[in-house]
Amino acid sequence: MRKLAVKQLQDHHRGATFTSVLPGHVVQRGGFRVYAQPGFRTHDEPGRHVHTVPEVFVIVQGSGVIEIEGAEVDTFEAGEAIVFEPGEDHHLISRGTDPLVFTWMHLEPVTAEPVE
Repeated sequence: MRKLAVKQLQDHHRGATFTSVLPGHVVQRGGFRVYAQPGFRTHDEPGRHVHTVPEVFVIVQGSGVIEIEGAEVDTFEAGEAIVFEPGEDHHLISRGTDPLVFTWMHLEPVTAEPVE
């Protein structure tokens, strides 16, 4: 897991980019979530929650704790980007009074096109 402030991301003419964080990756899919209740835990299904690709969360509003492999390892707040590595069992737990609002993205490596 890596945690960055959004202001640490590399500037680009269209805004901050993740290319300096995960070079060679593009967004495979993603979404936007809002959870109004404190104590919300992402991916709260039984068993481990892992991916074969990196997952990035950008916290728009709210705060809480980061859980990896069942242990609370760090905190998060609005304006931070959290990168979970492939194979990490990961969750975010809302602990603030403001609703938790975030975007999430699954990334995949860029595959080189064959040169003809």
